[in-house]
Amino acid sequence: MIRSPLPAAILYLVIGVFFVYWAIHDVQAAKDWTIFSILLAVFAAFDFYTSFRYFSLYFKIKKMNNKK
Repeated sequence: MIRSPLPAAILYLVIGVFFVYWAIHDVQAAKDWTIFSILLAVFAAFDFYTSFRYFSLYFKIKKMNNKK
């Protein structure tokens, strides 16, 4: 049995939102962009990208199963 990519997509999306929240909080606390806040934004972008890839994979699999 193949596991659905949907839980992984949701998890990456939640982690991405957390990183964005953390980066915004860090920028407001430091009153400027720091290396740490830039890294948080990069990690958030990676998580969003991975999440969207998993969502697209999930919908492709769902579409293929509906054709059967």
